[in-house]
Amino acid sequence: MSLKSLLRLPLFVLALTFFAGAAHASFLIEPHLGYNISGSGERGSGASLSKYSYSGLQIGARAGYQVLGFMAGLDFTRSSYTFETKGVASTVNNDIDKNEVGIFVGYNLPILLRAWATYYFSNTAKYSSSTTETSGNTTELGVGFTGLPFMSINLMLRLVNFDEQKTSSTTVAISPAIDLTEIVIGVSLPLTL
Repeated sequence: MSLKSLLRLPLFVLALTFFAGAAHASFLIEPHLGYNISGSGERGSGASLSKYSYSGLQIGARAGYQVLGFMAGLDFTRSSYTFETKGVASTVNNDIDKNEVGIFVGYNLPILLRAWATYYFSNTAKYSSSTTETSGNTTELGVGFTGLPFMSINLMLRLVNFDEQKTSSTTVAISPAIDLTEIVIGVSLPLTL
């Protein structure tokens, strides 16, 4: 057996292991419900400083595949809350509906825990009092406790960035962008088929 053949053997075994695992892949569907207990951020400084705070419900679902504990797929999340903007001179409250679409990857640990990361490439927030729509992206890091049957109790840290604002006729960049931090607790039902 040549040296080249010996070097190919580990690659062959690795590929065979992967494809054998893929043959046992499960379809994952995971409805989730959460409550944003702390959403906050600020923008600007001095006389133009604005502070943001909000909380509210989130509902959504993940769909993808799970192989040997690894999971990956798409996530859709919808949330509604009252967004409070505190400026130096005034405070304004707006009701907002937010839709997010993203991709996630994660792993189910054998010790009743799971962890994942989600990048929401589409994040749009629409104000109920106007035609203004704000868009950007969100990064989420989550951990879940899976000790209960069919249920995961979840804690998530979410970093939200809004960098564009749209009205009925124009789209403008938000500069500086609005950066927000969210802490969400919730439950989900990770079902494999």
